[in-house]
Amino acid sequence: MRGQRNANRKGTSGRPRVSSGDNTARIWDAVTAKEIAVLRGHNRQVFSAAFSRDGSRIVTASGDKTARIWDAANGRETTVLRGHEGPVNSAAFSPDGSRVVTASRDKTAHIWDAASAQESAASAKEIVLMGHTGSVNSAAFSPDGKKIATASDDKTSRIWDAATGETAVLQR
Repeated sequence: MRGQRNANRKGTSGRPRVSSGDNTARIWDAVTAKEIAVLRGHNRQVFSAAFSRDGSRIVTASGDKTARIWDAANGRETTVLRGHEGPVNSAAFSPDGSRVVTASRDKTAHIWDAASAQESAASAKEIVLMGHTGSVNSAAFSPDGKKIATASDDKTSRIWDAATGETAVLQR
């Protein structure tokens, strides 16, 4: 598949999540391998892409210090999440799709309200998770959406309360 660099697990719609080295993400039909859409908007490499559980949206994370939310049906960018001071390594939706968590080289993870992000990215940021002393490489919601796990170059992982941002568990 031309332009494809890293294909991750399949989204709920049967389409693979794709990140690429050409500053885009691409949606492919998993059965026909036909390119459905190219998500253009980032001006640096896209490091990760993930579908919302219902398959209606995609969130991408990029070296341009942003995460972006896209309409999976038409590939249209709906929101740019700005606030990190370094490249954004990963982004993921909460199980119910109402929030997004991002992990960054700026040593933080951010929790965004995906619903209000549709109206104003400035009002979308809910909580900044601070405590790591190295790049935060990944962040993910627990299956019930109540916790967030982060992993960092500081050789720790943390479990956070998704409502308060408090560290619940620190593992070295």
